[in-house]
Formats: sequence, structure tokens, C-alpha cells
Amino acid sequence: MTRDNDRLEHYAAKIEPLLPLAKRAYGSRDTVSVQHDASREYTRLLVEFYNDGQGSLLDMAKRLNVTYAGLRRRVTTNDVKPSSHRPRRKFDEAVYDAAVEDILAAKEVGTYEYHLTLHKYWAMGLSISKVAYKMGLSSANPCYYGINKIRAERQEFDIDDEPKVD
Repeated sequence: MTRDNDRLEHYAAKIEPLLPLAKRAYGSRDTVSVQHDASREYTRLLVEFYNDGQGSLLDMAKRLNVTYAGLRRRVTTNDVKPSSHRPRRKFDEAVYDAAVEDILAAKEVGTYEYHLTLHKYWAMGLSISKVAYKMGLSSANPCYYGINKIRAERQEFDIDDEPKVD
């Protein structure tokens, strides 16, 4: 890949004004707010910058002083539908303890199995934040990365969404 600094600067100039608001977008991605609108535009510009094969996310991360992992997550999960309509349920601590044990065992087998197991418990309605905490993680983001990889692979969509028609 050839590096085009003019292209990098062009997109960085469009993205930089969005960063302060986009960093404050918490909750489901389909939330309607100024912060979420900025976050969606930030992601759209990153995908446009990267997808034609001419943009380096590593260079963009350095230029914007943000993490490469965060930019990559935005690009790779762009097509995954938001999951705000997933049913939530209450579970006993024993269920969480068993789930964490199962997830950690799957992690020992391999990354794909780990992601599948995380997805299984997410689909059951367990709080992934609580699972991550019980696993000793400071954030649930790595868990959601794995869950979203499986969702993207399976082309899952929310119940309220129309199925994709080719």
C-alpha cells in the first residue's frame, strides 16, 4: 500500500472536529443523540478512508492520537447491526460463575471457540459487562469484539430489522 499523506490529512481534517463528541457516545449505537451522530459520521469517514485500500488505519491512529484497535473495531464492526433490542434477563450468580468458567475453558481451546462461547452467553441475555468483570477484565470491549465478529460472520440482524435480500 502506498501512503498518501494528502489523503490522510484530508480525512483527518474531517474527523478531528467529530472526535470530542464521538468519544462521549455511550450506550447502543442506534441511540439518537448529537454524540451518536458524530460517532456514526466518524465511523463512516473511517470506513470510506480505509475500504478502497488506500488508507492506513495505523497512520490515521497516529495522526488523530487514538488507538489503532479502536479504529479497526469501528471499521470491522461497521456492518454489525446495533443490539439495543436484545432481551435482558436476571440470572443468579451461579449462572454467571458457570458461564465464566465455560468461557475461560473455551479461551484455552482457541480464539474462535472463545468468541462463540461469548456469543452464546450474550444471546442468552447475560450481562457481558458482568461476565467481563468476573473474568478480571477492566472493560467488556474485548468481549463485545468477539461477539460482534460472530454476529458479522452469521450476518445477524435485530428482530425489528428487515432481513437482507440479495
